[in-house]
Amino acid sequence: MQIRIGTRNSKLALIQTNMVIEKITKYFPKAECLVVPIITTGDKITDRNLYDIGGKALFLKEIEEQLSAKTIDIGVHSLKDVPGVLPGGLEIVAVLEREDPRDCFVSFRYKSLDELPIGTKVGSSSVRRRVLINRIRPDLEVVQFRGNINTRLDKLKGGEVDAAILACAGLRRGGWFDSSFCFPIGVEDMLPSAGQGIIGIEIRSDNEEIRSICAKINHESTWRLARAERAFLSYLDASCDTPMSAYAVYQENQIIANYMLANFEGSKIEYCRKISTILNAEEDGIEAAKELQKLFLYKA
Repeated sequence: MQIRIGTRNSKLALIQTNMVIEKITKYFPKAECLVVPIITTGDKITDRNLYDIGGKALFLKEIEEQLSAKTIDIGVHSLKDVPGVLPGGLEIVAVLEREDPRDCFVSFRYKSLDELPIGTKVGSSSVRRRVLINRIRPDLEVVQFRGNINTRLDKLKGGEVDAAILACAGLRRGGWFDSSFCFPIGVEDMLPSAGQGIIGIEIRSDNEEIRSICAKINHESTWRLARAERAFLSYLDASCDTPMSAYAVYQENQIIANYMLANFEGSKIEYCRKISTILNAEEDGIEAAKELQKLFLYKA
Protein backbone atom coordinates (compact mmCIF):
# COMPACT_ATOMS: atom_id res chain seq x y z
CA MET A 1 0.00 0.00 0.00
CA GLN A 2 1.30 3.46 -0.90
CA ILE A 3 0.68 6.34 1.52
CA ARG A 4 1.34 9.83 0.14
CA ILE A 5 2.38 12.20 2.92
CA GLY A 6 2.27 15.94 2.38
CA THR A 7 4.60 18.21 4.32
CA ARG A 8 6.20 21.64 4.23
CA ASN A 9 9.55 21.54 2.48
CA SER A 10 11.72 22.62 5.42
CA LYS A 11 14.34 20.67 7.33
CA LEU A 12 12.23 20.55 10.47
CA ALA A 13 9.02 19.60 8.65
CA LEU A 14 10.81 16.75 6.86
CA ILE A 15 12.29 15.53 10.14
CA GLN A 16 8.82 15.48 11.67
CA THR A 17 7.42 13.69 8.63
CA ASN A 18 10.09 11.02 8.93
CA MET A 19 9.10 10.54 12.56
CA VAL A 20 5.55 9.82 11.37
CA ILE A 21 6.85 7.42 8.73
CA GLU A 22 8.90 5.54 11.33
CA LYS A 23 5.74 5.01 13.38
CA ILE A 24 3.71 3.87 10.37
CA THR A 25 6.31 1.40 9.13
CA LYS A 26 6.72 -0.01 12.62
CA TYR A 27 3.10 -1.18 12.57
CA PHE A 28 2.72 -1.56 8.81
CA PRO A 29 6.11 -2.73 7.47
CA LYS A 30 4.74 -3.27 3.96
CA ALA A 31 3.48 0.30 3.65
CA GLU A 32 5.26 2.43 1.04
CA CYS A 33 5.39 5.97 2.40
CA LEU A 34 5.96 8.62 -0.27
CA VAL A 35 6.98 12.08 0.98
CA VAL A 36 5.40 14.92 -1.00
CA PRO A 37 7.16 18.23 -0.14
CA ILE A 38 4.86 21.23 -0.58
CA ILE A 39 5.84 24.89 -0.51
CA THR A 40 3.07 26.73 1.32
CA THR A 41 2.04 30.37 1.08
CA GLY A 42 3.36 30.88 4.60
CA ASP A 43 6.79 29.72 3.43
CA LYS A 44 6.75 31.96 0.36
CA ILE A 45 5.92 35.20 2.17
CA THR A 46 8.45 35.85 4.93
CA ASP A 47 8.68 39.63 5.00
CA ARG A 48 5.27 40.34 6.52
CA ASN A 49 3.51 39.52 9.79
CA LEU A 50 1.40 36.38 9.60
CA TYR A 51 -1.65 38.19 10.96
CA ASP A 52 -1.46 40.62 8.03
CA ILE A 53 -1.55 37.92 5.35
CA GLY A 54 -3.96 35.29 6.64
CA GLY A 55 -2.45 33.73 9.76
CA LYS A 56 -0.85 30.39 10.54
CA ALA A 57 -3.35 28.61 8.29
CA LEU A 58 -1.11 29.70 5.40
CA PHE A 59 1.33 26.99 6.51
CA LEU A 60 -1.42 24.44 5.82
CA LYS A 61 -3.28 25.90 2.85
CA GLU A 62 -1.62 24.05 -0.04
CA ILE A 63 -1.28 20.84 1.97
CA GLU A 64 -4.98 20.87 2.76
CA GLU A 65 -5.85 21.63 -0.86
CA GLN A 66 -3.95 18.53 -1.93
CA LEU A 67 -5.64 16.47 0.78
CA SER A 68 -9.05 17.60 -0.44
CA ALA A 69 -8.04 16.91 -4.05
CA LYS A 70 -6.92 13.37 -3.03
CA THR A 71 -3.39 13.86 -4.37
CA ILE A 72 -2.03 13.10 -0.89
CA ASP A 73 -3.41 10.91 1.91
CA ILE A 74 -1.90 12.52 5.02
CA GLY A 75 -0.78 16.00 6.00
CA VAL A 76 1.84 16.37 8.73
CA HIS A 77 1.85 19.59 10.74
CA SER A 78 3.23 21.23 13.86
CA LEU A 79 -0.05 21.21 15.78
CA LYS A 80 0.53 24.73 17.13
CA ASP A 81 0.19 25.97 13.52
CA VAL A 82 -3.19 24.27 12.99
CA PRO A 83 -6.24 26.55 13.39
CA GLY A 84 -9.02 25.45 15.69
CA VAL A 85 -11.50 25.16 12.80
CA LEU A 86 -10.46 23.11 9.77
CA PRO A 87 -11.85 23.06 6.22
CA GLY A 88 -14.89 20.83 5.73
CA GLY A 89 -14.04 17.19 5.18
CA LEU A 90 -10.66 17.35 6.91
CA GLU A 91 -9.67 16.54 10.49
CA ILE A 92 -6.74 15.88 12.80
CA VAL A 93 -6.95 12.20 13.71
CA ALA A 94 -3.65 11.43 15.43
CA VAL A 95 -0.67 12.96 17.19
CA LEU A 96 2.80 11.81 18.16
CA GLU A 97 4.13 12.02 21.72
CA ARG A 98 4.70 15.58 22.83
CA GLU A 99 8.22 17.02 22.76
CA ASP A 100 9.32 19.83 25.11
CA PRO A 101 6.36 22.29 24.98
CA ARG A 102 8.23 25.32 26.32
CA ASP A 103 9.28 28.48 24.55
CA CYS A 104 13.02 29.03 24.42
CA PHE A 105 15.09 32.17 24.90
CA VAL A 106 17.84 32.06 22.27
CA SER A 107 20.81 34.43 22.40
CA PHE A 108 24.56 34.32 21.87
CA ARG A 109 25.09 37.18 24.34
CA TYR A 110 22.50 36.82 27.09
CA LYS A 111 20.87 34.00 29.06
CA SER A 112 17.41 35.35 29.83
CA LEU A 113 14.96 38.15 29.20
CA ASP A 114 15.93 39.57 32.59
CA GLU A 115 19.53 40.07 31.45
CA LEU A 116 18.67 42.13 28.38
CA PRO A 117 19.48 45.85 28.47
CA ILE A 118 16.60 48.32 28.14
CA GLY A 119 15.52 48.73 24.52
CA THR A 120 17.06 45.45 23.30
CA LYS A 121 15.50 44.00 20.15
CA VAL A 122 13.93 40.57 20.61
CA GLY A 123 12.77 38.64 17.55
CA SER A 124 9.41 36.88 17.44
CA SER A 125 6.66 36.39 14.86
CA SER A 126 4.07 35.41 17.49
CA VAL A 127 1.63 37.90 19.01
CA ARG A 128 1.29 35.56 22.02
CA ARG A 129 5.02 35.73 22.65
CA ARG A 130 5.11 39.47 22.08
CA VAL A 131 2.39 40.04 24.67
CA LEU A 132 4.05 37.75 27.22
CA ILE A 133 7.51 39.25 26.60
CA ASN A 134 6.08 42.73 27.15
CA ARG A 135 4.37 41.52 30.31
CA ILE A 136 7.76 40.44 31.69
CA ARG A 137 9.85 43.25 30.16
CA PRO A 138 7.77 46.14 28.78
CA ASP A 139 10.98 48.05 28.05
CA LEU A 140 12.11 45.64 25.30
CA GLU A 141 11.42 46.06 21.57
CA VAL A 142 9.82 42.98 20.01
CA VAL A 143 10.41 42.91 16.25
CA GLN A 144 9.07 40.72 13.43
CA PHE A 145 11.18 37.58 13.05
CA ARG A 146 10.06 35.18 10.30
CA GLY A 147 11.71 32.28 8.46
CA ASN A 148 12.71 28.70 9.23
CA ILE A 149 14.90 27.95 12.24
CA ASN A 150 18.14 28.04 10.25
CA THR A 151 17.24 31.45 8.85
CA ARG A 152 16.35 32.85 12.24
CA LEU A 153 19.55 31.56 13.86
CA ASP A 154 21.53 33.15 11.03
CA LYS A 155 19.72 36.47 11.61
CA LEU A 156 20.54 36.18 15.29
CA LYS A 157 24.22 35.51 14.57
CA GLY A 158 24.24 38.45 12.16
CA GLY A 159 23.06 40.82 14.86
CA GLU A 160 19.64 41.62 13.39
CA VAL A 161 18.35 41.03 16.93
CA ASP A 162 20.12 40.30 20.21
CA ALA A 163 17.71 37.55 21.25
CA ALA A 164 14.80 35.55 19.89
CA ILE A 165 12.05 33.33 21.24
CA LEU A 166 11.63 29.98 19.46
CA ALA A 167 9.90 26.70 20.31
CA CYS A 168 12.04 24.23 22.25
CA ALA A 169 10.46 21.33 20.37
CA GLY A 170 11.66 22.45 16.94
CA LEU A 171 15.15 23.23 18.23
CA ARG A 172 15.41 19.80 19.83
CA ARG A 173 13.95 17.79 16.94
CA GLY A 174 16.16 19.52 14.40
CA GLY A 175 19.34 19.17 16.41
CA TRP A 176 19.75 22.94 16.88
CA PHE A 177 19.29 22.98 20.65
CA ASP A 178 22.53 23.93 22.39
CA SER A 179 22.57 24.80 26.08
CA SER A 180 25.22 27.44 25.44
CA PHE A 181 22.69 29.67 23.66
CA CYS A 182 19.28 28.02 24.19
CA PHE A 183 17.53 28.66 27.49
CA PRO A 184 14.03 27.19 28.01
CA ILE A 185 11.46 29.49 29.61
CA GLY A 186 9.21 28.04 32.30
CA VAL A 187 5.54 27.64 31.37
CA GLU A 188 4.63 29.70 34.43
CA ASP A 189 6.32 32.70 32.76
CA MET A 190 5.38 32.03 29.14
CA LEU A 191 2.36 29.76 28.74
CA PRO A 192 2.66 27.76 25.47
CA SER A 193 0.26 27.90 22.56
CA ALA A 194 -2.28 25.12 22.03
CA GLY A 195 -0.57 22.04 20.63
CA GLN A 196 2.97 23.35 21.04
CA GLY A 197 5.51 20.51 20.86
CA ILE A 198 3.02 18.13 19.20
CA ILE A 199 3.07 16.73 15.66
CA GLY A 200 -0.46 16.46 14.25
CA ILE A 201 -1.69 14.23 11.43
CA GLU A 202 -4.51 15.46 9.19
CA ILE A 203 -6.57 13.33 6.80
CA ARG A 204 -9.80 13.41 4.81
CA SER A 205 -12.66 12.47 7.10
CA ASP A 206 -13.95 9.86 4.65
CA ASN A 207 -10.64 7.99 4.31
CA GLU A 208 -11.34 5.13 6.70
CA GLU A 209 -8.31 3.06 5.64
CA ILE A 210 -5.88 5.88 6.49
CA ARG A 211 -7.86 6.65 9.65
CA SER A 212 -7.31 3.07 10.90
CA ILE A 213 -3.56 3.34 10.17
CA CYS A 214 -3.33 6.64 12.04
CA ALA A 215 -5.21 5.18 14.99
CA LYS A 216 -2.37 2.68 15.49
CA ILE A 217 0.29 5.38 15.74
CA ASN A 218 -1.72 7.86 17.81
CA HIS A 219 -0.15 8.68 21.19
CA GLU A 220 -3.24 8.44 23.33
CA SER A 221 -2.13 10.43 26.37
CA THR A 222 -0.85 13.32 24.23
CA TRP A 223 -4.09 13.12 22.21
CA ARG A 224 -6.20 13.77 25.33
CA LEU A 225 -4.13 16.81 26.27
CA ALA A 226 -4.22 18.14 22.71
CA ARG A 227 -7.99 17.81 22.55
CA ALA A 228 -8.41 19.85 25.75
CA GLU A 229 -6.14 22.58 24.41
CA ARG A 230 -7.71 22.61 20.95
CA ALA A 231 -11.23 22.68 22.39
CA PHE A 232 -10.33 26.10 23.84
CA LEU A 233 -8.85 27.21 20.50
CA SER A 234 -11.73 25.85 18.42
CA TYR A 235 -14.45 27.46 20.51
CA LEU A 236 -12.90 30.90 20.22
CA ASP A 237 -12.11 30.37 16.51
CA ALA A 238 -9.61 33.18 17.05
CA SER A 239 -7.46 34.67 14.33
CA CYS A 240 -3.66 34.78 14.24
CA ASP A 241 -3.67 38.22 15.84
CA THR A 242 -5.41 36.98 19.00
CA PRO A 243 -2.85 36.29 21.75
CA MET A 244 -3.86 33.09 23.46
CA SER A 245 -2.36 30.07 25.23
CA ALA A 246 -3.60 26.62 26.18
CA TYR A 247 -1.43 24.08 27.97
CA ALA A 248 -2.56 20.87 29.69
CA VAL A 249 -0.63 18.31 31.73
CA TYR A 250 -1.41 15.14 33.66
CA GLN A 251 -1.30 15.18 37.42
CA GLU A 252 -2.09 11.81 38.94
CA ASN A 253 -5.50 10.89 37.48
CA GLN A 254 -6.43 14.44 36.51
CA ILE A 255 -5.71 16.86 33.69
CA ILE A 256 -4.61 20.31 34.82
CA ALA A 257 -5.00 22.92 32.08
CA ASN A 258 -4.08 26.59 32.04
CA TYR A 259 -5.51 28.99 29.49
CA MET A 260 -4.67 32.58 28.60
CA LEU A 261 -6.37 35.22 26.49
CA ALA A 262 -5.17 38.76 25.86
CA ASN A 263 -6.05 41.70 23.66
CA PHE A 264 -3.77 42.47 20.71
CA GLU A 265 -2.02 45.33 22.51
CA GLY A 266 -1.38 43.20 25.58
CA SER A 267 -2.93 45.79 27.89
CA LYS A 268 -5.33 43.14 29.21
CA ILE A 269 -4.30 39.55 29.96
CA GLU A 270 -6.55 37.03 31.67
CA TYR A 271 -5.88 33.46 32.80
CA CYS A 272 -8.10 30.51 33.60
CA ARG A 273 -7.20 27.18 35.22
CA LYS A 274 -9.23 23.97 34.97
CA ILE A 275 -8.82 20.72 36.87
CA SER A 276 -10.56 17.96 34.94
CA THR A 277 -11.00 14.24 34.62
CA ILE A 278 -9.87 12.56 31.42
CA LEU A 279 -13.52 12.42 30.36
CA ASN A 280 -14.42 16.09 30.75
CA ALA A 281 -11.13 17.91 29.94
CA GLU A 282 -12.33 18.85 26.46
CA GLU A 283 -15.61 20.19 27.84
CA ASP A 284 -13.67 22.21 30.41
CA GLY A 285 -11.49 23.66 27.64
CA ILE A 286 -14.66 25.01 26.05
CA GLU A 287 -15.86 26.31 29.41
CA ALA A 288 -12.53 28.12 29.90
CA ALA A 289 -12.97 29.75 26.49
CA LYS A 290 -16.46 30.92 27.44
CA GLU A 291 -15.27 32.37 30.74
CA LEU A 292 -12.40 34.30 29.17
CA GLN A 293 -14.52 35.32 26.22
CA LYS A 294 -16.99 37.01 28.57
CA LEU A 295 -14.17 39.02 30.11
CA PHE A 296 -13.16 40.35 26.69
CA LEU A 297 -16.65 40.60 25.19
CA TYR A 298 -15.44 38.51 22.24
CA LYS A 299 -18.07 36.92 20.03
CA ALA A 300 -17.98 33.17 19.43
